[in-house]
Amino acid sequence: MEEIELLAPAGNMESFERAINCGANAIYLGLDAFNARGNIENFNKDNLKKVVERAHMFGVKVYLTLNTLIQNSEIEEVLNIVRFANSCNIDAYIVQDIGIAYLLSQKFKGIELHASTQMGLNNSEGVKALKSIGFKRVVLSRETPLEEVRRIKKECGIDIEYFIQGALCVGFSGNCYLCSLLAGASGNRGKCKQFCRLPYKLDTLSENYYLSTKDFCMLPMLKDLVDAGVTSLKIEGRARRAGYVGVAVKTYRDAIDNNFKYGEDSLINLKKVFNRGEYISGYFKNEKIIYPFAQNHIGVEIGKVISFKRGKRFNEVIISSTHHLTRGDAIKIFDCEKEIATISIVDVKEIGKNKYYFTTTNEAFPNCKVRLIVDSKFEEENSKIKRKLSINATFKAMIGERVELEMSCNGESFKVFGEVAEEAKNHPLTSEECLLQLGKCGEDFELNSLNCVMQKVFLLKSQLNALRRDCLQGLIRKLSERFNKNIEECDFLMDFSKKNTIFDKNIVIFYKKEDLLQNKNSTDYLVYSPSIFDRKDIVELCNNMNGEIIYLDCPVMAEKSEIDFIKSLLQECPNLGIYASNYYALNLCERDKTIISSELNVVNNYSLAFYSGLGFKKIVLSKEDFSYDDISFDGELFIENISPRLIYFRHCPIKEHFNSECSNCKYHENIVYSLGNNKLTLERKRINKCQFYLRGENFKRQGKGLVLEVKR
Repeated sequence: MEEIELLAPAGNMESFERAINCGANAIYLGLDAFNARGNIENFNKDNLKKVVERAHMFGVKVYLTLNTLIQNSEIEEVLNIVRFANSCNIDAYIVQDIGIAYLLSQKFKGIELHASTQMGLNNSEGVKALKSIGFKRVVLSRETPLEEVRRIKKECGIDIEYFIQGALCVGFSGNCYLCSLLAGASGNRGKCKQFCRLPYKLDTLSENYYLSTKDFCMLPMLKDLVDAGVTSLKIEGRARRAGYVGVAVKTYRDAIDNNFKYGEDSLINLKKVFNRGEYISGYFKNEKIIYPFAQNHIGVEIGKVISFKRGKRFNEVIISSTHHLTRGDAIKIFDCEKEIATISIVDVKEIGKNKYYFTTTNEAFPNCKVRLIVDSKFEEENSKIKRKLSINATFKAMIGERVELEMSCNGESFKVFGEVAEEAKNHPLTSEECLLQLGKCGEDFELNSLNCVMQKVFLLKSQLNALRRDCLQGLIRKLSERFNKNIEECDFLMDFSKKNTIFDKNIVIFYKKEDLLQNKNSTDYLVYSPSIFDRKDIVELCNNMNGEIIYLDCPVMAEKSEIDFIKSLLQECPNLGIYASNYYALNLCERDKTIISSELNVVNNYSLAFYSGLGFKKIVLSKEDFSYDDISFDGELFIENISPRLIYFRHCPIKEHFNSECSNCKYHENIVYSLGNNKLTLERKRINKCQFYLRGENFKRQGKGLVLEVKR
């Protein structure tokens, strides 16, 4: 079995230290710019080098997130960040933008690239399409099923990283444009405003949190993931507090070290630090993923309200609780599933077995549920966990020779020399004195053994202390230097001064076969986007086109059976092409019969150069609201001028909210999610399994080479 990496998030220095101390093997973090968590503290050029050196001292790797889309005007800034991060010996870069991945792989020899989950990789074909660019690792989308994980490992032979704990995005990563197109705050630029966590009205149902997912916890699935080929187990949560990071890392560290075994207390501890809607196992067990009643931390249930008495200044509350309530704890009160109060515990009295009295300005009612959201003593204990490195030392002091001190740790050693030792006249140095002075190794080290080889010499305490300090500094340097990289910058930059982009045609998307047939012999590119992929229907359409190519709009997510279905259609229909919305679709058919769709998020010249180098000549630019005035390409470019697909789902909203089953599906074409004045229509696409998306209202863009649509 390959060595398993526990990968922890760090949004600031406090979280970084917790991750180190609680047992992470690697940490991922971002700088001020170009990372998908742009709304948090993050790190900067002033502290990155120190952070990396400290992590490397403990044998912990550091991965830098460059997981946003990059515009042409920003590329030199990105290169400067990478040059600086290389000088800090960053271990790898997590990248979303295919153009930036292409540029970095060509410009920096020896650089390690990880394909971000924002690239939407969810099958073997997609991973194969990108492996050639130089990615060493892929961070699979949360929607990737276990059997597909196994297939990727078997067929691609690449490192696999998989999320095991934290927030579950309702939208397919990289293809959520909800905040971007409704509020100009792109998730693909690290500015997500989490519109999915807001209350919506859904069809005839009352307002609720219909897009807010539960958190996921993969403790029960760890062995299955590892057996399937996952080598890096990733905890989500760069935006969460340090207490969450520490507890999550410690919990999973213990489970991994205990052959993936864990107790019920492990789940309870995780729920204490963050639990949104009770845990699910991602998409692995066909569970309901939406928690419509609340969109934040609900903790763990510990009891109920016994009595409530309203006062002039403070209200009096008595609760029964299985948790020993103390000052510093925090609780939430729920009336059925609705949160009615959050209370920080200040003065609390235990008035009987499992009964507690406290005062608050909030309201509560008898029989309301009490849930613990902060366990102050538990988190304090976790914060005291300290990771120490064990040192073995040898001290040598012979008369007439320079004294020596050598320290060894984790396979590295460092030796220093002091002054010439003199023979002691009265009080020779003892082993106990050596141990006392040389054992003061600071917070990060502990002296495991000390071998003293010495004659009757005299040495001052200050001399021993100086030896210890110098030796420790040298050892720390050697421990950190184990991870030093020799990345060579190559002279690779492309000339994009010639803007010879061609806008000869439009792309027209049809949703009904009949509408498309009425437009055959068109000079435009015709795309067929059926809701249900019916073989007979698609073959008949192709046969009636007199050889004219039509492009099949493939779903963003696809499993092996669905990809095999598309491949069989392509074999049967020579005039069928591909409208590629995900990397798996790049190699399904000939390049001249493939259009790169907006879902592949092409925003800069290096992305265009990557696709051009592979032979693709028809590309739809990302629907992100960017300016594309500086784009240069020797093929045909298009921009969308349609009602955009804003967010894609793997779960079934019909099952979740309308008590529907596949055998009696209640889906219809006019289901609407309402957010204020924004009306988002639910639509679906199905080969073997349904996937859904929300379509927004018209989002018009100006220009030539448009993507148009014929309405349903």
